[in-house]
Amino acid sequence: MKKRMLLYVVFGLVFYLLFLIIQIPASWFAWGVNYYSHNTVRLDPLSGSLWHGKGRLVIYYPQTAPHDFGNAEWRINPLWLITGRVQVELQADKQDMKVKTAFSLGKGTIALKDTDATFPAASISDLYQPAIMIGPQGRVRLTTSDLVFGRQNVEGSAALEWLAATSSLSSVQPLGDYRLDIMGAGKTANLKLTTLRGDLELTGQGQWQLANGQIQFTGMANSQKREKELESLMPLLGKDVGSGRRNFSLTYRLPL
Repeated sequence: MKKRMLLYVVFGLVFYLLFLIIQIPASWFAWGVNYYSHNTVRLDPLSGSLWHGKGRLVIYYPQTAPHDFGNAEWRINPLWLITGRVQVELQADKQDMKVKTAFSLGKGTIALKDTDATFPAASISDLYQPAIMIGPQGRVRLTTSDLVFGRQNVEGSAALEWLAATSSLSSVQPLGDYRLDIMGAGKTANLKLTTLRGDLELTGQGQWQLANGQIQFTGMANSQKREKELESLMPLLGKDVGSGRRNFSLTYRLPL
């Protein structure tokens, strides 16, 4: 009888513990996101639990520039905890700002899978302040399939596209569509810029050093098709090398 009662108590405690785990409030997840991103990603919980909840997603990058992605929803599969990793599905939607991603966290690593995020091109000026001079407009799209960041290394690939790109300094609208491929190579990420379509051709290549966040990039702008209409914009892009072409270089620090 005593053994049976002890068994009932043990089962009762186990089920009660499971109930408490299932009912962990959404604020725990929000706290974890805020803490581990060093307040770069803020998630204010609205409802739900640790495993499935809703909140308001605001990304501070750089930390003085908040980008409000509106209401977000997340799901965590607890079975992934067995592997020593946490996998989260997250999506947020607010007018012209959208995020849909699945990311996993492990010891010293974060992996972005099936990411598709869009936001206004004006946000480029928050990351690279000299871009304010050309007044970028249009939309930016970030996609990843399997991008893994370690403490000072990166593997996998991502693509950053500037679609329907326009500038407040040019009557040529749009200027074109552009794509920056980011290819992880250990302690560095290789960068390659190509023009998908448009009257202003942009090409270039560079590297991103993960240890210190240093970016070094060189490229060329070509306006042969509509050189006169683009003459107010071209001097800002770089040194004139003739035939409607200009060389440009960029050195910038973008830490993880």
